[in-house]
Amino acid sequence: MNSSKRIIIIGAGIGGLATAALLAQRGYTVTIIEKNKTVGGRARRYIDGPYTFDMGPSWYMMPKVFFDFFAQLGRKIEDYYSLVKLPVHYKVFYDNGNTYTITNNKKEVASQFEKAEKGAGKQLETYLEKSKKLYTYAMDKLVRFDYSSLRPLMSKDVIAHLPISDLLNTFHADVAKRFKNPELQKIIEFTTVFLGGSPYNTPAFYELISHTDFNQGIWYPQGGIYVFIQALEKICGELGVKIVTDSEVKKIDVDRKSARSVITNKGVHEADIVVCNADYAFAETTFLDPEWQTYSELYWNKKTLSPSGFIIYLGLDKQYKKLEHHNLYFNSSWEKGFDSVYKKSQWPSHPSYYVHVPSRTDQTVAPTGHDTLMILVPVAAGLHDSQEIRTSFAHTVITHLEKLIQEPIYPHIKMQRVYAQNDFVADYHAYKGSAFGIAHTLFQTALFRPKNFSKKVKNLFYVGQYTNPGVGMPICLISAQIVAKHISTNDSR
Repeated sequence: MNSSKRIIIIGAGIGGLATAALLAQRGYTVTIIEKNKTVGGRARRYIDGPYTFDMGPSWYMMPKVFFDFFAQLGRKIEDYYSLVKLPVHYKVFYDNGNTYTITNNKKEVASQFEKAEKGAGKQLETYLEKSKKLYTYAMDKLVRFDYSSLRPLMSKDVIAHLPISDLLNTFHADVAKRFKNPELQKIIEFTTVFLGGSPYNTPAFYELISHTDFNQGIWYPQGGIYVFIQALEKICGELGVKIVTDSEVKKIDVDRKSARSVITNKGVHEADIVVCNADYAFAETTFLDPEWQTYSELYWNKKTLSPSGFIIYLGLDKQYKKLEHHNLYFNSSWEKGFDSVYKKSQWPSHPSYYVHVPSRTDQTVAPTGHDTLMILVPVAAGLHDSQEIRTSFAHTVITHLEKLIQEPIYPHIKMQRVYAQNDFVADYHAYKGSAFGIAHTLFQTALFRPKNFSKKVKNLFYVGQYTNPGVGMPICLISAQIVAKHISTNDSR
């Protein structure tokens, strides 16, 4: 490889920062250009007075992926932040008053399943054995491909173990065969939202994610997810990466099938290689002239997008002991709720939602005796967003939460902020306001996802949630490793 080569990375999200560190370690001269004033992308931090919030991702899962990534850079996680394994993974609420507390104690969890449905405790054990096998297979055989060639998929070992039935069946269809109780089904199925999908459009193959939840556990970095971003930023600095913030990319200049420079609102950056961590759909259709676009507007318009997010940040002068660190409310109209996101594209009248209370674990994010709450409602991408809608919908959600936990919230609100559709577009150029890019449906999985490389511009690459392997913090770290390996391997030939 040629260490004098200049790499410009567009976007300082997780994928961009991770790719920058890996390539700088390999001797490249790396510059990251970020449109916002701070790094982190969707994983930025928001501070309002004494209240601190992670703006986006809040679940720290698959810890070995993080450990291995830091090790690849010759670093140790404990030198940058402290991890805590949560004794309670999450608490689930239903309108009928039933609650389930999913903990590190699998026997205790199985007992709750058995109490809800005879035989469900043993069935959970069988299901999780399958989930572990799927996870091991995926991590060993599938997720680290860039799919520039299908040759790796053609090996006898991969073909022999390829779970065809799990790719053709939906997540819900398989779970419904195992558990008849709708409440138990929802506990197993909600993780499809992490994949940007629903249990009705996500292949059963993705039941592998249950292994990361029930078997591996849920973790929390003290100080919040943003300390992980700060660690990436610090490592980039240690490796000589230049990060330019508050600078918006306008165009990738292409000549003779090669990206020559990246043009921003503040100047031009010459490049030998360009890596894009910006929203894939926006970048392809905006930064590139039509002749250099691998995927057109028509292509993106046909994709099944992940939901957008309606997020309420609350600083409260009271602690709510009925709430754990992670909490989930599932309404009885489960399928109708997903239909409102993926089929009807409308605001839900009775939404399911997630409540994050980091102050249950972390005393630094709120004053003593106070709580920070983030309420996230998955909603359809592309919805009309206005202040009137925000005020009304936030009121619907908060008043429902009050009834659910049987405690007043409104009298204790010291600060409130809503972050929704228009904000995703403004801050991240998110296509139709999608929070996670495209969903993991069958035909948006693996070789069917947008490639990590441009098919028309030979030195242009893509990293992050839209491309392989897909959605999620640890998955974006793997995406960065795929791109860095592709670049350095081909550059050394």
